[in-house]
Amino acid sequence: MTAQHADQLIDGYLARLRVAAIDLPSSVREELIEDMRAHIAEARAREAEETDATILNILDRLGDPELLVAEARQRPTPVPSRQSSAWPGLYQSGILEIGALVLLLFVWVIGVILLWLSPAWKTRDKVLGSIFSLGGYPGIFIIGGAFGHHFIGATLSGNSCTSSTDSTGNVPQACTSMPAWEMIGLILSVALVVIVWLLPVITSGYLALRLRGGRRAQGAIALTEAESR
Repeated sequence: MTAQHADQLIDGYLARLRVAAIDLPSSVREELIEDMRAHIAEARAREAEETDATILNILDRLGDPELLVAEARQRPTPVPSRQSSAWPGLYQSGILEIGALVLLLFVWVIGVILLWLSPAWKTRDKVLGSIFSLGGYPGIFIIGGAFGHHFIGATLSGNSCTSSTDSTGNVPQACTSMPAWEMIGLILSVALVVIVWLLPVITSGYLALRLRGGRRAQGAIALTEAESR
């Protein structure tokens, strides 16, 4: 058996909540509604069989909307951090974080500034992102130029040929190949260059994953707070 009126019951409950919270700041009101919506969704997922009675029980456990709003009024309104208030639109839309991830690759200085302005990452992630992005690809070109001269020199010095004229007028050539230990060193150096070129992208990918993980953690905290009411 299914709950034929589930959507109507839930929408009606949230509408009552919105009306009761009309005098709250819009950010607090929307956060409260989203918390309740998330809690309802989680509670519905735990039910083996959903009926209209099940939905009514879930809403009843949440509590009367007027009481929830009264509790919300008693809680102190959090003061926005200096970073989030300085960039309210960018932070809410995620543009600040996207800009940081992209510009770390190409305009490293601005990318690092945006990275540290955003409150979405922990300090540890910001430090790792600043260091292991290696100055972005402009910095990589500088590092790659130095390594390129090293590789060319190593290759030319590792394989060399000499020639001389003998008594009969022939010009024999004597070539020496690169020793095994130098070949291993060259392979390791090539591998290091590949890693260096990929490291900025890997770093941005790591920050993107940490960003998603942080938002999931914030959602879990909101659900926990909703369940404790």
